[in-house]
Amino acid sequence: MFVSPVQIIESLALRKGDIVADFGCGSGAYVFASSKMVGDRGKVYAIDIHREMLEKINREAEKMNIINIDTLLTNMEEKVQIEGLSCDVVILSNILAEINNLDKVLEEVKRILKPDGYLLIVDWKDSDHALSQKRGHLIPEEKITAILAKNNFSIKKHFPAGNFHYAFIAEEYK
Repeated sequence: MFVSPVQIIESLALRKGDIVADFGCGSGAYVFASSKMVGDRGKVYAIDIHREMLEKINREAEKMNIINIDTLLTNMEEKVQIEGLSCDVVILSNILAEINNLDKVLEEVKRILKPDGYLLIVDWKDSDHALSQKRGHLIPEEKITAILAKNNFSIKKHFPAGNFHYAFIAEEYK
């Protein structure tokens, strides 16, 4: 069983006017779900290294007349062109296995998160599912929890994410 990005986003405490950054947004499932929740006064940054994914998001947003999505062609392991302390939520979904320098990504997350902001992580569990097997070096939840702690984050809430994923919110230590 899979839990859809829409279900996960709907379980967050997103408010109208919030600013969300989706690192490694892919085709935009979390982007579009977040866009709806934050409304026209909010903003969603769709960040990816693949131009074709961002072009797809732009076409879909235009078709649906969505005005609160900004796409950024960026390597998230470098400086992301988002103002510091401006985001309420940063999303890392199904990309941990693709990140070479997670410490650098978490440094960027901390730079752009507001003091009361949080990080949503959704990623694959190691399983016999074909899509899980294709992912290469998966990062188990225990390992990502340790990496987050080393980077001054603590887990605040776990979410049900189906049989093949784990999902939780992390906040920077106050």
